[in-house]
Amino acid sequence: MAAAQFNPGPAEYYYQCRTLYTKHVLTGAAAACELSLTANSDYVPALKLLARIYLDEKRVDEAGDLIDHLSKLAPDDLETRTLSARFLLVKGRYRQALEMSRHVPGAEASLIRGRALEKLGRFNEALAAYREAALLGREEGRVYAAELLERMHRPSEALEELGDLEGPELAPLKGRLLLSAGRLPEAAATLEEALKELPSSDERYAEALRTLAISYYGMGKIGKGNLVLSQLGGSSDLVGGLLRASWLWLFGALLLAALHLYGESRIEPISTLEVREDYTWGVGRLYAVFALSWLVGGAVALLAGWWLYHNLLAAFTPVQADLVRPLFFLSAAATMALATLTVLRHTPEEAPPPLGKRENWIEGLWVGTLLALLVVGFAWLRPRLPWLHPLPFNPLLYSGALAVAGMALAEPLLRVVAPTVFRVRYGAGLAPLFAILTGGLVWLSPLVLWWSAAAFLYWVRHRFAGIWPNMAGWLTAALILLLVGLLPSIRALF
Repeated sequence: MAAAQFNPGPAEYYYQCRTLYTKHVLTGAAAACELSLTANSDYVPALKLLARIYLDEKRVDEAGDLIDHLSKLAPDDLETRTLSARFLLVKGRYRQALEMSRHVPGAEASLIRGRALEKLGRFNEALAAYREAALLGREEGRVYAAELLERMHRPSEALEELGDLEGPELAPLKGRLLLSAGRLPEAAATLEEALKELPSSDERYAEALRTLAISYYGMGKIGKGNLVLSQLGGSSDLVGGLLRASWLWLFGALLLAALHLYGESRIEPISTLEVREDYTWGVGRLYAVFALSWLVGGAVALLAGWWLYHNLLAAFTPVQADLVRPLFFLSAAATMALATLTVLRHTPEEAPPPLGKRENWIEGLWVGTLLALLVVGFAWLRPRLPWLHPLPFNPLLYSGALAVAGMALAEPLLRVVAPTVFRVRYGAGLAPLFAILTGGLVWLSPLVLWWSAAAFLYWVRHRFAGIWPNMAGWLTAALILLLVGLLPSIRALF
């Protein structure tokens, strides 16, 4: 009997493990479960709890080994199936996770089904699974449902879903939802109260400060916004965050500047005044039009945000941004089109049409298909390459598709006038580089996508000696994106 007291069996160690786990002492709980398995490597309760601990600690591969062993010992055990589904979910094997958790009762299995369905783009089914988990006693189900409703652009319903759930840990989410719903004063009041209780070391503290700053600036309370922003600067690296968000654009701008210096160095100085009678712009005027398009687009976005939501920073507010940002792109493209008319209307009658032959518009069907594939491919690639910046708007929504279609308005400037300006100034050899660089930089972000589109459309323009395929291509791409947005697998990417 004394030996048994000094050498506890697997059940005693498992009891210690479970006690420590309920107290959230994961390291001690894992050690106790490991001792239990040392005594009996097939002790199923310890295997299940240790697998759960490893998943909590994100030791996924070690959890997978235990779950494989469990599947051989107790393949029909409901908790084993739940753990297997959770492991598959973490590994990104969403369809298998959904299949494994199907017909498994319990709140945890419902949550796993909801997460898998959301990842697969089946939002309404995911919402039902989250609500089922909430009914079974898991309040996380209501939180996940609220976040999904926010993703579905239904912030008011998300607030109703949260209901009477309280606590400082939920305040950043509630504040963001109130902000998205256009209830800025309530958002500010909620976040101010939360900041009194959240520790500054909590990542939600910085999130609450960011949302509060947007709320104040959006209401036009610049002084309070500045105060919150300075407080945010003390708890996070604002300059570093800004550089991480803009480093690729800055790199592109430096590359463009270097190309200008190289191009200017190749121009021989002249001592006589050159008199020109054509209406080709200079480089400075081209860049002035780019800057004007940004100003007009920014002003339209600012006014639209205030008119629609009483929020000056709607372009930086979740949900609202998907309506306001497309207006920026649409207004900027329209400004470029209007400015280009001053050049195109002076084209000599004997000259070939500057936009090319109209009958070539039919080529826009395949051009648009490739543009749509480029957008979808970028959305698929972005989570796999964290340095890629997200799309500025959701092109599957009507507003986003309108912005995509509106980019056709910028084609005369970007693919006809701009290459001509650079060719006249720097020669035919450098003009394509200038045209592609500026064709991406003018749309700000994500540059990888816009540079790829600029290079492709520059080639199309020269292949067909005109831009009708390009313009028809943007319209076709917008229509295709609206249609493929009905597919859950595509919807899940955006």
